[in-house]
Amino acid sequence: MSWWNALPAFAVAFLITFGPGGALAYFIGARRLTLLCLAPLLSVGIIGVAGIAAGAVGLGWGLTPLLLTTGGACTAAWALRRFVFKAGFPVTQPAPFLAWAGAATGIAVGGILIARRLKQVIGSPENFAQRFDNVFHLNAIRYIIETGNASSLTLGGMAGGEGGGAIYPSAWHSIAALVAQLSATDVVVAENVFNITIGAVVWPATLILLVHRIVGPRPVGLALTGVFAAGFTAFPISIMDFGPLYPNILSYALLPAALAMVIGVCRVGFDHTEDRIMLWMALIVAVPALALSQTNGLLSLAAFSLPLGLWVAGRALLVQRGQPIRYRLIILGATLVGLLVFALVWRVLRPLVDYDGWAPFTSLTGAVGEVILNAPIGRPVAWALSVLSLIGLRQVLRKTQDFWIVLCWLVPVILYITTASSPKGFWRMLLTGGWYQDSYRLAALLPIFTVVLATVGSLFLWDLIKTPVAKVAAQWRAPLSYRFRAAPAAGLAALFILAAVVATQTGTMRGITEEASRAYVLDSSSPIVDSDELAVIKRLGENVPGDATIAVNPWNGGSLAYALTGRKVSTYHMFSANDPELAVINEELGEALPGSTVCSIAKARHVDFILDFGSTYLANAEGAQEFRGVVDVKPSPSVQVADSQGDAKLLKVVSCG
Repeated sequence: MSWWNALPAFAVAFLITFGPGGALAYFIGARRLTLLCLAPLLSVGIIGVAGIAAGAVGLGWGLTPLLLTTGGACTAAWALRRFVFKAGFPVTQPAPFLAWAGAATGIAVGGILIARRLKQVIGSPENFAQRFDNVFHLNAIRYIIETGNASSLTLGGMAGGEGGGAIYPSAWHSIAALVAQLSATDVVVAENVFNITIGAVVWPATLILLVHRIVGPRPVGLALTGVFAAGFTAFPISIMDFGPLYPNILSYALLPAALAMVIGVCRVGFDHTEDRIMLWMALIVAVPALALSQTNGLLSLAAFSLPLGLWVAGRALLVQRGQPIRYRLIILGATLVGLLVFALVWRVLRPLVDYDGWAPFTSLTGAVGEVILNAPIGRPVAWALSVLSLIGLRQVLRKTQDFWIVLCWLVPVILYITTASSPKGFWRMLLTGGWYQDSYRLAALLPIFTVVLATVGSLFLWDLIKTPVAKVAAQWRAPLSYRFRAAPAAGLAALFILAAVVATQTGTMRGITEEASRAYVLDSSSPIVDSDELAVIKRLGENVPGDATIAVNPWNGGSLAYALTGRKVSTYHMFSANDPELAVINEELGEALPGSTVCSIAKARHVDFILDFGSTYLANAEGAQEFRGVVDVKPSPSVQVADSQGDAKLLKVVSCG
């Protein structure tokens, strides 16, 4: 399959990602660039809530619950503005044409650069990441399609989770399932198409909204923001390889838009006049959008908002000097309440279980150097972005009113340095436990405000360059017709942006692209499903009845038979809930005798086949050894080979009747 064949799926992914949120953005009062760049955040919020609501009332997942929830949200937003807040829709000044041109250039250029890299990483639309987490992600997409249940309250039940263990953020999986359903494509293509849409469209668009909120409608700055979005190894490519952390990619790509709303509410940045009703309504929707994508996206929003809130409170106290003390007490009280809420959020959004599996891997000096050089986790140095961000840092530090930008930049810096260099213990767990003490998740947050600093730095250089050039151009511009008088400035801007493209893409991104692409290679040595195993899986539709269940070992890739064919399997992921009866099948099915306990269990569960992919495992974990009854099974009176290719075998259980 070629990428051209995937164009209908891309169209569906774009409409789902921007359509519902665009409608809601209009009714909450957003207009123009804000409406466009805010749309994905609101769409994901709508989809996440729609999945829970549809699951609660038994409505199958698809276009109907999405349209109903979108209509309900738009109606509620309109009613709140008109009847509760008594506010009409704001009259906004038309955005300057050059600002639109800059934003469009940023989205287009950044999107093309990122899409090209992600295409190189994935290879073919039918390739999938041969990594641990992708077994769950692909099976979860299939589970939503097969069961019609996209609720975040129950998705974890696919792997046997109950109660709190059944809760798993499902927004990413719900959208991927919609893409598969509405474009009539398979789950792997839908997964890849949606991930490229997030990385190449959503990520640059939300960053442009954030930068626009901070520096204003500077065309060159907005264009460069899109270019810089494509210049980091830490996001999105690194976490398309590690994990892969697809829900995190969605949540982090939405985060800049949510931060732009927080900045607007706090009345810092460029525009202090944005409609606060719109900002607060957008923030309310941002909470489920981030939480139902990946909860540490919402935790990240809280972390970025903490220094910003304290900065605003501190400025307010300074303004109130000389005023009656009750005003300062109100500010202090509100700050205390905010800190208590933050502490509660910090505790509640931590994982249910404390993860302590990721050890520090560098020194404090090494971690600081990685941050400054934009080379986290030992990646190649991003020289251009590092120099520009340091220039931007200098410019911001010269303006007291912009110091909050530095504070926000320091949030992921401190968290990353902690997890990369601090020894395991209480403080490391307290600060970074919400991100599983995982350096990859925290490194992926570094680009957000680094892009802001790099844009500020590049605008400083642009202003230095354009002033003398403008004087020279003015001398020979006069003879030009009015239509062409902007040509010198436009040409210089184009060269400046082109230089940024070359500087940020040459060398730095090539290595990480090649490294990540190894995860998506399908051949005879692939770690989860190799080419022979995939061939057997593709024939399951011919060899296994639709009501039968296949016994598998998830550690050797057998679980992916469900995602790739829809045939039910005994275990959907490596980390599945304990099931004593299933443990008997896993240990004894290959040698089942008529009338045995394992035969009784297999018959009751319709486990009629074994998918034997041998003892080559993704990881040599202890759990991989608990499937002796479905690994290296020999043909016998109990089981017969139904299909095979290479060492991969499908066996039919014949002894249980």
